[in-house]
Amino acid sequence: MFRKRYKEDFDSITPDPDVIDNLSEKLKSHALKKYPRIGKHLIAAAVVVCLLMSVGLMTRSFHEPSFAMVAFADDNSDDKVYIDENSSVVLPFGKISRGEKHSYIDKHGKMVCSYDSGFEHGSISIEGEGISSVTYACKMGEFSYYDSVMKKRMEDEGKIKVCVFTVPVKIIPLSDDMDATFERLWNEGYFDDIKKDYFQDKSTDISDYEVMFAQTGEQLEKGIWRVEISHKFENGYPFRQRSNEVTAAFYEECGTTSFDVTWSPWYALDMVSEDKPIDFADLPSDDITVTVHFTNGKTATKQLKFSFDSNGNLIAEVVKN
Repeated sequence: MFRKRYKEDFDSITPDPDVIDNLSEKLKSHALKKYPRIGKHLIAAAVVVCLLMSVGLMTRSFHEPSFAMVAFADDNSDDKVYIDENSSVVLPFGKISRGEKHSYIDKHGKMVCSYDSGFEHGSISIEGEGISSVTYACKMGEFSYYDSVMKKRMEDEGKIKVCVFTVPVKIIPLSDDMDATFERLWNEGYFDDIKKDYFQDKSTDISDYEVMFAQTGEQLEKGIWRVEISHKFENGYPFRQRSNEVTAAFYEECGTTSFDVTWSPWYALDMVSEDKPIDFADLPSDDITVTVHFTNGKTATKQLKFSFDSNGNLIAEVVKN
């Protein structure tokens, strides 16, 4: 594979004949003046060596894996910012803020005060050729990645949703005990027709599933619930990653949006909500590592630092490795 690729690169390069002639003449003239016995075949060999070295350097630069990092807001605007080397940029998302002050009496009778805190969400992503996946890691914040293609495949294979049906609100009134009420009715046989239609070859233990209640405007007027029963995943849905490290895979149908992830600074929001003076610039920064995996087996890594300025703007800086 390497020999084939090298040959293709070599054949694609057409040296300028004038460069070759000039180089040959200079070598020949210099060599004959100092070493009159040197043969022309040695001069020709020297020219070939110089050209091979140049081609080798050019070929290596052609295949050096590279990528660009971008950031954009969640408001569907076309604004995006490239996070370039040796620069510090204000991102189009990530502004942190402090809102109203609240107070309450805790269980010990003590007055507790705190502030609302806000964060304008957005995404970072990768642009480049021949990328198979990207791994994002951070030390203090949290990354989120939603794999819509995996979800669609799982839905088509019946691995997520078991069934959807409606039930009168008067049977299961809106309350904190809705789940318990549903489970009681399920065990008492109220939903045996649902079991017969959708659970013939499945467990009928409702604790093995997720039960969700929802209403559209029309259903609200009619006084009915939309009930969805889905398979339960011990570690959450595999198409939804939320952690200090996530990996985004490339899908042809998604293009570069395959690599879009969001970053949330929960640690900073907690600090902003505390009842004490705050300068956003004093909030701890987060160290970000972006590792890009290419289809040719190579990888490339960049280190970033996310921090806030005094106005709450999110600043990204590429750190030299």
